[in-house]
Amino acid sequence: MVNYYKYMQFDTHRAEYFENELIRFTQPDDLNDPFECSPQKPTIEELNKLVQTLISKFPKNIEIEKKIRAEFNEDFLEKLWKETYVNINKDIAIFSLSKNWNNILMWSHYADCHKGFCIGFNSEHDFFKNIINVRNNTSKTIYEVKYSSKRYKIPMIIEERKVSIDPFITKSKDWKYEQEIRMIISISLADNVLKKEPYDICLFKVPHSAINEIVLGANMNKESEKIITEFCITKNIKLYKSIRSESEFNMERK
Repeated sequence: MVNYYKYMQFDTHRAEYFENELIRFTQPDDLNDPFECSPQKPTIEELNKLVQTLISKFPKNIEIEKKIRAEFNEDFLEKLWKETYVNINKDIAIFSLSKNWNNILMWSHYADCHKGFCIGFNSEHDFFKNIINVRNNTSKTIYEVKYSSKRYKIPMIIEERKVSIDPFITKSKDWKYEQEIRMIISISLADNVLKKEPYDICLFKVPHSAINEIVLGANMNKESEKIITEFCITKNIKLYKSIRSESEFNMERK
């Protein structure tokens, strides 16, 4: 059985998950990577090449050439980017997970320097199944993040422009250690929305029935441990405690 792991701090907001099943899914611009879901725009040179290709299809037709040059001017690139991605923070939220529970950097960055916890979700649970409705305007999809040395570039396609999923699942190789699994979901499916600037807090129900195990951080305090331990006993969920390896730079669990 494969698990998807979520590293979490034990603060008031996240502790509420044990009571109401709600977890925040985050808009792209509110994530910690400044390049998140930010594709590379086509260059002026690429635009000019496209213009010349279009003009060549109508040789010596001055009127059509004027129309092409008027439509595909320098403002076109900005318009192309805005039409495709500017509203993305109003449309989608991201639930970031990992393939591994024992990454020491993940424990440090996302679980309050090992004072938090890590939830192992059953990847085969119904919650992690893709949903796309008939109108294709609400969806929930699971992807494995790609790691690249180059940003995704918006293609210069005139006939039909579709929003590619690649900008939402392509990250720098610097993030490869996270081994991220990413759920991308329509904000319209949120179970609760708390108003906040610049971005609302969008809460989604992740059912307790999807939990296979919970790993406590090596530095978690006794009070927090007690709360999670009681939760796991009540829900019949496997509970582990992470500990430092005696021989390697690694975390083990018992």
